[in-house]
Amino acid sequence: MPLEAERGYHVELAGDAPELPVPVMPQDLKAGIVRTRSGFRIAGQVEFATADAAPDWARAEILREALGSCFPALADWTGEITRWQGNRPSTPDGLPVIGPASGCKGVIHAFGHGHVGLCTAPATPGT
Repeated sequence: MPLEAERGYHVELAGDAPELPVPVMPQDLKAGIVRTRSGFRIAGQVEFATADAAPDWARAEILREALGSCFPALADWTGEITRWQGNRPSTPDGLPVIGPASGCKGVIHAFGHGHVGLCTAPATPGT
C-alpha cells in the first residue's frame, strides 16, 4: 500500500500561562490550543513529505505566533519552548482505501480517512 507521511507540528510553552478551562480551536487558525500541566500547547499545520524528510520548523514558528495572536500575554514568551513534529501514515492522494484485500480472503480494508476519519469512518460501507 503506498503511504506518505502526513506531518503535524506542535509548540508547547512551559511555565505560567493564562487559564484556559477548555481546549479551543480558533476557526481561522486551523489549530487546537490546550492548557497542559506544564503550560500551553498549540498543534496544527499539515504537510505531506517522506517520513525521513527534515522537519520544517518554520511551521512550528507559525503556530507559536498564532498562539501569541490569540493570547497577547504569550506573544513575547521568554520561558521554555518545546517544538515537536510527528508523522502519521496517509495515502498519497488523501483518499480512503476501502475494499477487499488482495490475496487475503475475508479481509476488508477500510482505512486512510485522513483528517476527517472521526466523521467519515463510521459511515464507511462494511464497517
